[in-house]
Amino acid sequence: MSILIPTAILLVGLLSLFSTYLIKRRNSLLLGVWANLSLLVMLILFIQLISIYNNRFWVIGFSLLIALVSIIVFLGLTLSFVFFFINAFIVWRREGYSLSSSLTLIAGVGVVGVDILFFFNPQFGPAWLQAFATTFLTLLIGYVMLTVWNTISSIILYRLYFPKKDKDYIIVLGSGLIDGYKVGRLLGNRINKGIQFYHEEIAETGKHPKLIFSGGQGGDELLPEGEAMQKYAVEHGVPETDTLIENKSVNTKENLQFSRQIIEKDSGKTDSKVIFVSNNYHTLRAGIYARKLKFDATGVGAPTPFYFLPNAVIREHLAFLVMNKRWNIAIFIGIILLAIIMGLTVAFVPMTPIK
Repeated sequence: MSILIPTAILLVGLLSLFSTYLIKRRNSLLLGVWANLSLLVMLILFIQLISIYNNRFWVIGFSLLIALVSIIVFLGLTLSFVFFFINAFIVWRREGYSLSSSLTLIAGVGVVGVDILFFFNPQFGPAWLQAFATTFLTLLIGYVMLTVWNTISSIILYRLYFPKKDKDYIIVLGSGLIDGYKVGRLLGNRINKGIQFYHEEIAETGKHPKLIFSGGQGGDELLPEGEAMQKYAVEHGVPETDTLIENKSVNTKENLQFSRQIIEKDSGKTDSKVIFVSNNYHTLRAGIYARKLKFDATGVGAPTPFYFLPNAVIREHLAFLVMNKRWNIAIFIGIILLAIIMGLTVAFVPMTPIK
């Protein structure tokens, strides 16, 4: 039984970290890290319990479960290109052709390439080169899979936020306009979520929070996004006196930065209670920017059409890689060094023949 004590202590510590981040520090990718590590240690604890009590029923059942999950994951990874290609076609048909709408296609091509390397691995070149390539690809793919899983976990967990209806301001983050002037479906969902919270707060407390519509004018837009968003909200029953416009920002960080300046100017204080609204896949990244800006604001997510989610998650993952580029560059260099070491080991360490 003593073997359980260190694992149980580690699990309690990880669960404490996860709870702390979920309640007080959710604007971080570490939210997913602590959750996934907690699940891993919980699995180890479960395996230890099975080994101690040696219950045949649990051993067989757990082994079958692990085998089933492994088969599902293996098939999911190797055949995911089919889903990616189909999804890319759907996104193109509904959102038009662009680089941002082709991310699932690019991911599908990448999966096909990986499948070819692993299933049709040609034995060419010297042994050291094969060792280098195999090590490099295995570690790189493993790291990508881990970071993608952590991104998805963090995005899902971030949504476990149910803010009190006591806010002074609701920031609605902008996105591109359709045909340069119309609010599209994704942006409309964000505005509708903000309006919903606005009405719920009035109904519960009688307090009228102000809606801030944040978004500047892109090169292909006929007016700033903030103005188009305000017009949409007024047409849907929000009094213009309860709205403010931020029309200078060109990215998420500026959305929050400039909106805070408007809040401080409008309220005359720096401790207003604020939430922001974006699509559910985007709230975590916006929250991380808020943390970097030391802006006390957490996000609530608006619904996103299912067909758009895979593309959106890939985009968010790439954005997180860039956001943490120093760390990821260091990991990439480490992977290359490990692959070089493996290649050199094969090249210079003689292999003892098996008799």
